[in-house]
Amino acid sequence: MMNNQKAFPHAMTFKELVFYIIATIIIGVGLVIIRDDYSGIIGAVIVCPAIIGYFIYAYNKEKKSDAKAIQVNRSITEGDYFESSEWHAKYVEYINQHPFERPVFMNMKQDLLKRFRRREYLMWSAFLVFLMFCSVCALMMGRYVVALIGVSIFGALLYMEISLYIGMPVRRWLKKDIDYDALQASYIKSRMLTYKKNGLAFGTTHIHAFTEKKIYAIDYRLVEGLTRKVVRLKKYEDGIYSSEEYQHYAVIHVRLPESGNIVDVEIELNEYQVQMAIDNYPSYKLGTNADDSTVVSESNDNVVV
Repeated sequence: MMNNQKAFPHAMTFKELVFYIIATIIIGVGLVIIRDDYSGIIGAVIVCPAIIGYFIYAYNKEKKSDAKAIQVNRSITEGDYFESSEWHAKYVEYINQHPFERPVFMNMKQDLLKRFRRREYLMWSAFLVFLMFCSVCALMMGRYVVALIGVSIFGALLYMEISLYIGMPVRRWLKKDIDYDALQASYIKSRMLTYKKNGLAFGTTHIHAFTEKKIYAIDYRLVEGLTRKVVRLKKYEDGIYSSEEYQHYAVIHVRLPESGNIVDVEIELNEYQVQMAIDNYPSYKLGTNADDSTVVSESNDNVVV
C-alpha cells in the first residue's frame, strides 16, 4: 500500500484535527464578538459545535477505515480473500448470473461505436449547450469578457462530450495502420466482459479491450501474462475523508515487439470479472499459465462539493 502524507488530500493527522477544532472555536468566538445578535450566538452555539463534531467523526471514521484496510490489504495480497469459500461461492453465483457477453453487431466498428453512444454524454452536451446560450446572453448584455470565457470553456467541453458520444477514440484507432479484417474476425467471435465504461474481450487471435478514451487489440503472442491489481480509492469532500472503494483491474502484460520491453495495460472490471479473465486466459493462450499475483495500492480522490 502506498501512502504519502504530504500529498493532498491525505489522512487527517491528530495535529490537524486539533488545529481544525481550535480554528472553529476561534471563528465561533469571533461570530459572537462581531455579530452581537442571535445569528452570532446561534453560529457559535450550534453551527460551530456541529462542525467540530463532523471533524471528529470524519477523523475517527478514516482511522477505523485505515485500520481495517491493513487487514483487508494483507488478505488480498496473500490470496486469502479470493481463496475463501465465501468469496468462491459468490464468484460461482456471479458467473451463473453474468456469463460472458457477445458482440452486439457482427461488425467491429459498428459494435465499438455503439458502446460509446451513452446517454450521459448527450445529457452533458445539452447542459453545456445551455451554458453556452447563457454566455451568449452575457454578450448581449455587454459583458464581453465573461461571454468570451464562457463560450471558450463550455465550447471546448461540449466538443469533448460530443467526441466521446460519436466514438472519436474508436475512429482515431481505426485510422491507424491495423489489419482491420483480421481484427474483426477475432472480435466478432470474442467473449466479452464489460464494466462501467470499460471492456475486455477474448477474441480468437487477440485480446480486445477498451476504456472511455482508448482502444486496444493485443496479439496473444505478445501477451506475457494476465494478473490482478487492486486499488483502494479513498474519496474526500473538501479535503475531508468521506468514503472509499476498492477498484479491481485486469492487468495485461504485453511485450513490445520492437524493444522487447514489457508494458502493462490495465482495464478496470469488477472483482469477479477479473477472476473470470484470469481463469479463461490460459484457454486462449495455450501453453501458458495465468500468474494470479495481486498488487494492492492506494489512491486518493478529492471530490469537491
